[in-house]
Amino acid sequence: MARHRLDDFMQSHRFWLMDVVPTSTFPFLVLGTPFLGFASITAPEVTLEYDEIKQMNSMFKRGGYSGGSVGPITLTRGVKGYDDTMWQWMKRAIVGNDMTNRNLLLIQFTSIGATNDDIGVSAWEAAAFLPGKAWILWDAVPTRYKAGSDFDAKSGEVSVAELDIQPWAVTEITLLSPL
Repeated sequence: MARHRLDDFMQSHRFWLMDVVPTSTFPFLVLGTPFLGFASITAPEVTLEYDEIKQMNSMFKRGGYSGGSVGPITLTRGVKGYDDTMWQWMKRAIVGNDMTNRNLLLIQFTSIGATNDDIGVSAWEAAAFLPGKAWILWDAVPTRYKAGSDFDAKSGEVSVAELDIQPWAVTEITLLSPL
């Protein structure tokens, strides 16, 4: 008996990042419209602080968590002449107008297309994919912006902008429960 496609491993090239709540000033979505997308996004990383404490007369130390932190996340995308949304978010943070802390939703999709339920349609031909995991990046703020790749007269590569964001916390949501 063949295994179900839900047992396939997630692939790293199907993802989408969006604002949970639009901002009050133009552009309303701090990361641009949904069609702008990203070339890459570093995965959320959470680190816990673990301390050992020697209690009274005990010979052995007992450990416990004393805190935690979320690592920065880098967003990269090709530079377009009309897209300044990453810079606008950074500028708003510098100037202090508008709400710079944003709740963002990062979705990782499976290879299962919405229209291909094992009926011969290629996963690449399907218009939409089934979401597998999601992360809410709580109170993310921009911390570093790079306008594009370094200038090089000998290169014909696409210029790629970078934006580092620092979430306060991360929540992981598993969207597909095991069968």
